[in-house]
Amino acid sequence: MARLRSSIALILILSGCTGQAPPSATPDPAVAQKVRSQMGKEACSGRVAGALTARHLTASDIAGVELAPYTPGYPTEYSLALRQVWVRQTNRPGTIIVRYDPRDCRIATVDEQSGAMLPPA
Repeated sequence: MARLRSSIALILILSGCTGQAPPSATPDPAVAQKVRSQMGKEACSGRVAGALTARHLTASDIAGVELAPYTPGYPTEYSLALRQVWVRQTNRPGTIIVRYDPRDCRIATVDEQSGAMLPPA
């Protein structure tokens, strides 16, 4: 029985490590202004800018920002609530996709797609 409890505890500890949120930072003022201006009145623009700042993007790296509803590949109660922001980079193909929950502005993921590259840390 003790072995079963320790196995369950190990599984819970390891599963907690894989679900960590993407890094966030205090947004660079120039990044925050650029994201806010292109996301309109979206309340979560500051958190999105913080996620981009944490990934070492500067305002000059951002060519455009588009807000779109998230269409999940596998519907779950949580994923249906997510929104996504498509960030086009200056002089790079592809898109950086930031997914977040509009209810509390929590960043879920920051991904590169179709050749986009986040600057190295």
